[in-house]
Amino acid sequence: MPAAVPLIAVVAGGVASAAVGGGILGAIVGAGAAFVVSSIGVAAFPAKRPTAPSTPLRPGDDPSAPGAGRTQSFRQPITEHQIVFGRCKVGGPIVFIHSATDDTGRADGWFYAVVVLAAHRVRAIGEVWLGDTLAADPKFAGLVRIDRHLGDPEQAADANLIAETGGQWTADHRGRGRAYVAVRLKITAEAFPAGPPNIAALVEGADTILDPRTGATGWSDNPALCLAWYLTAPFGWKASWDDIDIPALIAAANICDELIGTRAGVTERRYTVNGRVSLGEGKIAITRKLVAAMAGALVVSGGRFFIHAGAPALPAATLTSDDLRGDVTIQGSRPRRDLFNGVRAVYVDPAKNWQPTDAPPLLAANYVAEDGGEQIYRDLEFPLTTSVATVQRLMKAELERIRRQREVAFPANLSALRLRPWDGVTVALDRVGPFPARVTGWRLSPDGGVDLTLSEEDPAVWDWNPAVDERAAGDSPAVVLPNPGVIAAPASIAVDTPVGTAFAALGVSWAAVGSAHLAGYELEFRPASVATWQGYGGALGATAASIPTTEPTAFRARAMARSGAVSGWREAAILAAVTTPAALGITGGVRLSGSFPEDAVRLQVFEASSNSLAAAVKLATEPTALPWDRTGLGAGETRWYWLRAVSAEGNVSALAGPVTATAL
Repeated sequence: MPAAVPLIAVVAGGVASAAVGGGILGAIVGAGAAFVVSSIGVAAFPAKRPTAPSTPLRPGDDPSAPGAGRTQSFRQPITEHQIVFGRCKVGGPIVFIHSATDDTGRADGWFYAVVVLAAHRVRAIGEVWLGDTLAADPKFAGLVRIDRHLGDPEQAADANLIAETGGQWTADHRGRGRAYVAVRLKITAEAFPAGPPNIAALVEGADTILDPRTGATGWSDNPALCLAWYLTAPFGWKASWDDIDIPALIAAANICDELIGTRAGVTERRYTVNGRVSLGEGKIAITRKLVAAMAGALVVSGGRFFIHAGAPALPAATLTSDDLRGDVTIQGSRPRRDLFNGVRAVYVDPAKNWQPTDAPPLLAANYVAEDGGEQIYRDLEFPLTTSVATVQRLMKAELERIRRQREVAFPANLSALRLRPWDGVTVALDRVGPFPARVTGWRLSPDGGVDLTLSEEDPAVWDWNPAVDERAAGDSPAVVLPNPGVIAAPASIAVDTPVGTAFAALGVSWAAVGSAHLAGYELEFRPASVATWQGYGGALGATAASIPTTEPTAFRARAMARSGAVSGWREAAILAAVTTPAALGITGGVRLSGSFPEDAVRLQVFEASSNSLAAAVKLATEPTALPWDRTGLGAGETRWYWLRAVSAEGNVSALAGPVTATAL
């Protein structure tokens, strides 16, 4: 560090990181004052709140919480945009809502919404969720249209919205520099029983990130590169690339990209960043989250940014008694209030719908013994980490850091001007064995020296053996609460199969739906000669009914909730009839053949000694395939036959026949 530029600031992800303020952070840290971020898991700076009037946050939507609210879309008169790093599922502010007459003439059948996902250009917008269901689910077929806009600075307005919203969305509504989805839904009680759903999407975030190792600009989930991008962004620190120390950035990016083994027998990069941050959190809070994702630090020295990722530090110097200008103070152990021997952490798990999830807790038995058998946990949050293996490495590093307890107040002479916070050093003093440490405090002294704070840290802090150190994630127990806006369909439906060729009514029944929100059932039927479904009165409290009919009839039933939501239909359809029936006389009987309907489980066979359907009697045997032999007839006996298919629900097809043959 140049001796003429003494002011330093640091934002760190580690324990007890300190320095004097100045340079670009001078508005936050005054010259000569210590600036401390005490832990990667504790908010040293509260999340910034909007100063203008706004709608109160909903429970669980605190932007400072890990993953909280990240998948929710919302309407709010004044709100902040968000930044998306890496790959994650996000919602966002709804900036446009509209309804219009749909293709069936319903005045509000079409629902339109525009959800802004990021305040910058992104690489891709992938799968879209409507509530907890993917928009590509077959139940939404023909009901959903999604237009994706990646936030290009010169992107055009959405053509579908211009054409279909009657001038509400115009060619001037381009959303330049904003990644968004424009969604049109056809609202039906079956697909959207609770009305328009929450809209969220899988977004591959910022794709204008410069990698100085290659000179290429594009998408990256490397935390060091993402931090450099944020430092230079117009909504970030607004620094120039000349303000960033490129060798330090390259070293940090390489550390993040190192391959580390996992318990599953595969490798992953040491650190990645995948998540979203709200611009309302403030620059310090966002920076702290990014450095926490790589267990590192951001140091501002001489008006330049030095980005560091967590890894063993090579000693930049050896400090001996020759570097002292006064008495040195060594603290052999930390205060009890600062110690912990276990770590509990929350991260964001893609396998659990991108929701905050508990990582396997870490408890070190050896440190518990050192603390007299008392289990002391530190609770951490990693809102930009989505790998259970990575979060466990971060937890272990944080625990091992705090258990290296020696801290040195080192009044150095001007030889310490060559050091910066985060540098590694070797402390070699008389009567004290040499030990490795990291510079966590740097302050110019009025008497012409530099006051250093050195915290013990050896390379073992970063050791990782996945077979020993990584624990199985396990399945956290989930609590499922009833949703009054959703109700299940009846599990089954059954029709009382008629036994004669003619009938006057058909009985139908369905399985009861076990829900505290059940209001009743709807039943509809459609005789074979009728083109449309017919309702059976109003809501039914019972689970059975008898429908007057003289021909094959289809039935369907669904459940209704007290909220007005309805389930999907459970249907007993009319089967196709047997086609190309035929009869052939055989010795002692008749062989019946034809095409066996695909959905049939059996056939009813009606037999008569003349061509009279009214005189026909159903045979006891019900064949499950064709051809089938009717036996037990004498030579020369002639019979007429009619065939009827039966479904698994008991419903019947039309009769096929007659066919006739004479036994041989």
